[in-house]
Amino acid sequence: MEKDMTVEKEQKAVNVLQCLDFSRMEAQTLIFLFKTEKVTARDIERGTNLRQPEVSHGTSALVNRKWVKTSEIQTKGKGRPHYKYYLARPKKEIIDDILEKIRKKIEQEQQNLTIIRELVL
Repeated sequence: MEKDMTVEKEQKAVNVLQCLDFSRMEAQTLIFLFKTEKVTARDIERGTNLRQPEVSHGTSALVNRKWVKTSEIQTKGKGRPHYKYYLARPKKEIIDDILEKIRKKIEQEQQNLTIIRELVL
């Protein structure tokens, strides 16, 4: 029963992030990384039910936001490099960044309403 609650809370968190203009892949990847340590792309695939290209998109977006870092895993032979992904900053700072994004969006919408009011009234 507790496990189901966790999955339900995670899904709600993903839905909220999507309402804030995060892609589904980015939201699912971030929520997964909030509850794990260093993980591979394959771990993220298994933990989120995302496909490899979706994980790549999600992790790239989070790296660009500077919320996630990577470290290369040494492998034998040739081929594509493998990476471990982990949070670059504490969860609280990431949440604070999201809140700041919301504040800026609200300010912009208030400015837009002011402009409309001035034009119409």
